Amino acid sequence: MRPIDVLRAIVYPLTESTVLIPLLVFWLLVSLALWADLFGLILLFIVIPAVFRYQMIVLEARARAATPATPDLALFNWFGKLWTLFPLFVALLLTWAIVAVAHYLGIAWAILLVLFACVFFPASVAVLAITHSPLQSLSPPALVRLWKRSAGTFWVATVFLLVACWLSAEAGSLPAMLAGLIQLFLSFAFFSLVGSLIEPYRLIEDIEIPAAPKKRGDAIVRELASTRKAVLNHAYGFISRDNRSGGFKHVFDSIDTDPDPVAAWAWYFEQMLRWEDQRPAMFFAQHYLHDQLKHGEQGSAVKLLMRCRLVDEQFRPLPGDMAAATAAADACGHAELVAVLSQN
Repeated sequence: MRPIDVLRAIVYPLTESTVLIPLLVFWLLVSLALWADLFGLILLFIVIPAVFRYQMIVLEARARAATPATPDLALFNWFGKLWTLFPLFVALLLTWAIVAVAHYLGIAWAILLVLFACVFFPASVAVLAITHSPLQSLSPPALVRLWKRSAGTFWVATVFLLVACWLSAEAGSLPAMLAGLIQLFLSFAFFSLVGSLIEPYRLIEDIEIPAAPKKRGDAIVRELASTRKAVLNHAYGFISRDNRSGGFKHVFDSIDTDPDPVAAWAWYFEQMLRWEDQRPAMFFAQHYLHDQLKHGEQGSAVKLLMRCRLVDEQFRPLPGDMAAATAAADACGHAELVAVLSQN
């Protein structure tokens, strides 16, 4: 990862409007909470979970090279997707431990604990974003695996966290609202940086929650494969009798209920490419592409576009997806594909 990429990851919360706007809203809400006495405590109790939830969304999106989703009211709920709140408890525990050690054992021991926290916390939130498992985020084997795979650059997160902690402490001497804005930006920048550092290694695809027992896992895989084959055969019967809409509706409805819709899209597409007539596969690919673009999977969408154009040079996204597809190609540096899409 080049120094310029590190800088872009740090300033990403300021350059991406879908992150900058929530950052400013959170800053204003926190500022109001710190000013408003009893009401402020209630507001702070509501806002803090939302801040940590959204920062985890930013981290996960950057790890996927995607744009973070727009925040909604669900962020302000203390319940649901509890894994996104886990960094809050870890941060509070580490902060309490550092203060307690400084009080009882002295500054030297507290500094050692700060160094440990700055090594541990970035890896912990990275594993949490990948696995959605608080237990995994505390698991030494998972943390060691992440450190080994990303050793070339992940140390940058530790250095930045140290610097960010120092800058946050120094900002305390500034006016309260300005200090709050700086501290919140540094926090967002940290989560953005962690996600960006693990993205090139594709760790989000490699570190998994421990699998179910082998026999049970194999049975589930076989059952899922059998279900998908039955759906595809049924759809093929419709499509081969010129009822394409009925056939694909059957497939789309199945994907909606599939336990792994991302894998289902890819599986059906691969199977359709094996048909003698590949036109249905290209029609399916338009909807597959629409789903990827809707979820901000720009890199995967561009790869799908390029592959479809190898099958059919006339392949194009759905009309409503043309602008998003062009933006994805531009973001991934495919100037030739941008030129082709811009002609339509």
